[in-house]
Amino acid sequence: MPERAHLEGNPRVLAIGYSGANNTGAEALLLADVEDLRAVLGPRASITVPSLNVGNLRRYLREGSGLSIVRMPYVFPATVWRLVRQHDVLVLVEGSTFMDTWGSPLLWYFLWAARCARRAGKPCLAYAVDAGDLCAQNRRLTGRIASRMDLIVVRAKAAAERRARGSSLAMTHSPTLPGSEIQTVS
Repeated sequence: MPERAHLEGNPRVLAIGYSGANNTGAEALLLADVEDLRAVLGPRASITVPSLNVGNLRRYLREGSGLSIVRMPYVFPATVWRLVRQHDVLVLVEGSTFMDTWGSPLLWYFLWAARCARRAGKPCLAYAVDAGDLCAQNRRLTGRIASRMDLIVVRAKAAAERRARGSSLAMTHSPTLPGSEIQTVS
């Protein structure tokens, strides 16, 4: 496996979610995630956000110094692989990352990105995400890929509790939220 990327200097961050879909909650979460990434990685970090609908995404996310939006095609594997290799770290930022409520293709998009990051030797984390019901096939696939991610921070204590009830995901609940607890990430 290639040497792990270092996040010093001007880190290049690929922030993958379901961005630009006219989902007010997802849009608010993305704005907060970009702000959090800037706070942790510094103002020189370069953040790239892919979207199926670049026009919608640009209505609320302003491109500028260190923030760019790129088009994600509906047939995404090659583009995701290329983008992951061009960046230093992958951050999954979709609230509904680990669930198939909206259909399997969205879940597979996130899991493919995580798998690409691992193959490319890039750090991969999920930040402020949720976990929910998965069909048996997706539960096995998600467990296999998510268990190899560097870190998963869930947005709600309920998601961490779902993990305790038999989910194969290893998660950490955000320690900055009142009443939260940290679980070991395997």
